[in-house]
Amino acid sequence: MRATITGAPSPAVCEEKPKHKKNPAIGTKKTYFGSTILLDQADARSFSINEEITLMDWGNAIITSIERTSPESDVTSLTLRLHLEGDFKKTEKKVTWLATEQSLVPVELVDFDYLITKDKLEEEDNVANFINKETEFREDAIADENVRDVRADDIIQFERKGYYRCDRAAAEGVKAVFFLIPTGKGEKPTEKK
Repeated sequence: MRATITGAPSPAVCEEKPKHKKNPAIGTKKTYFGSTILLDQADARSFSINEEITLMDWGNAIITSIERTSPESDVTSLTLRLHLEGDFKKTEKKVTWLATEQSLVPVELVDFDYLITKDKLEEEDNVANFINKETEFREDAIADENVRDVRADDIIQFERKGYYRCDRAAAEGVKAVFFLIPTGKGEKPTEKK
């Protein structure tokens, strides 16, 4: 969902930032800071007026207005005021964002669930009774323009999502496809929804 930030640069500015904060040898990426950003709808629904949040890798902002068609519906409009002097250690919510003034890349994120629904099959178990009917989950998303440089089989991290292997690189008119790399920890895809 689109949000407007007062006090942010307009037009957007681009800065070179390290791809990995603890390993600068990996190189740099372009990061845009602007007055119109994209936020995850789930994050936007959790905000309240006057709440201070942290925009990851930018700084803090205060929610100044939230609009929705009903109290239970998605947020249709959101305005924030940049508050860079705020303390990120004191905010409860740290959210990812993307400035809209860049060449955004459509991507598809793919996750897989277990094929068998039971941890250990017994000899008397009929395997057919434990076959998971839905094992593939696809989600459309938008990534920053740095994803255009990712090639098939590269591994990258989408913040707050996980590590993904690029199955198909972005190309003109073709969205990139990324497969989640399972860690063995966390929720199953069916538990996330």
